[in-house]
Amino acid sequence: MMPVWKSIPRFLLVACLVTAAAYASAQDKGYSRINVKGRVQVELPVGWSISDGEQRKRVAEFGGALMDKPDVHVASLAAQSYPAPSRTMLRVSLIDLDPPLTQAEVRAEWQQRGRAAVQELADWWSEESKAMWANMSKVGVTQVGSPTVGFEQVAGQLAMYISYGRTIPGNTTETMRVTQYHIPMGVDKALITISHIEGDANAKAAADRIKRSLVAKPR
Repeated sequence: MMPVWKSIPRFLLVACLVTAAAYASAQDKGYSRINVKGRVQVELPVGWSISDGEQRKRVAEFGGALMDKPDVHVASLAAQSYPAPSRTMLRVSLIDLDPPLTQAEVRAEWQQRGRAAVQELADWWSEESKAMWANMSKVGVTQVGSPTVGFEQVAGQLAMYISYGRTIPGNTTETMRVTQYHIPMGVDKALITISHIEGDANAKAAADRIKRSLVAKPR
């Protein structure tokens, strides 16, 4: 079985770029449930801004230009607190896996190798993120603190997570906390990215509420 972190293709690092140009307070106006292609369900605050397909495509192309990568995926769902600039954001993508990677395999990796699997994921991220940060610097974004990685139960499944802090273009006084959840589900995986401004209680509460609402459905 291939190491589970190998299910994170390098070009997916561009997902970190697409939120770098935006950052507004989440208001509790009630939540509505959204179904993403029948595979992921999430509850979002009413009144949030949800990008349409064309907008997501343009943002992905922008990220691809920064990364010099032509094969950029387009998120199935991109949403953020409104009005702009956003202080809480969500992206959900469904990515084909070849070879497939099942939840049973991920759990076996975690149960059998534990800390060794986490360390290898950390080593992989340390190396692969170098190019990402070099390109993020082109839009004035730098890393804040040290990243954390590991395994966590999210959306009813076992996920690999990568979490890091970054600055905001034009604003070095606040830090955006970005957490990617990679959830293998057989022939594909859900890549769920939740971001919020650190130190903002409302933004953190919205991010936590969204995370608790997530449901992923393996085939």
